[in-house]
Amino acid sequence: MKSEPVTVTDTTRVTGYDGSTFGVGARVEIHPGCDLWMMGARFGTVVGVVPTSMDRVRVEMDQVAGVRCGPSDRFRAVSEGLT
Repeated sequence: MKSEPVTVTDTTRVTGYDGSTFGVGARVEIHPGCDLWMMGARFGTVVGVVPTSMDRVRVEMDQVAGVRCGPSDRFRAVSEGLT
């Protein structure tokens, strides 16, 4: 059984843990229950969204090198950024 390819566009939007929606380019805050938040890496910019049943989000964090991935309900929008 072949799976259908997922089309990702810059207009794809997902829902955060507070019910806000955001897409690529938006500024987000990671959930306060995450270790990264406790270590001071609280904010970042969405660089990618994979619309699946779990809505995966790729975020470039401000205080940590590299891109972090996680479900969209682990983040909330703080501003729209480029979208």
